[in-house]
Amino acid sequence: MWVEILTFVFLGICAVSDGVEKKIPLAVVWLGMTAALVLRVAGVAGDGSWRSAVISLMPGMLFWLLSYISGEKVGYGDGWLLAMIGLFMGLWNCFLILITGLLFASFTALALLAVRRITRKDSLPFAPFLLLGLGVSVCL
Repeated sequence: MWVEILTFVFLGICAVSDGVEKKIPLAVVWLGMTAALVLRVAGVAGDGSWRSAVISLMPGMLFWLLSYISGEKVGYGDGWLLAMIGLFMGLWNCFLILITGLLFASFTALALLAVRRITRKDSLPFAPFLLLGLGVSVCL
């Protein structure tokens, strides 16, 4: 339960910053990644092996690649957040959080487009949707 609470705190700070300033504070993310690594080594989060820690970084690495390919239409900060979530929660929970966040972001974007609150060129902060995905995954 401590792992989920810490993840929620670090991700919550980043989600508020992303929602208000459209910036993800990388210092908070790196502090979270350090805390996650310490918890992994201590055996509290994950199995403690370096191999599983590296594997849990895959969703973040995929988002970094997507950021590069898309010319930063998807921000690098989202990749950093997914790397932090992966270290805290593990690979499969990170994918669950990512998919849930993407679904909520898609539905929100479609609804805002339908009522003409945004245009296709506008961007939505993604960290709040990852926080929502974390909440859903913890409840499951």
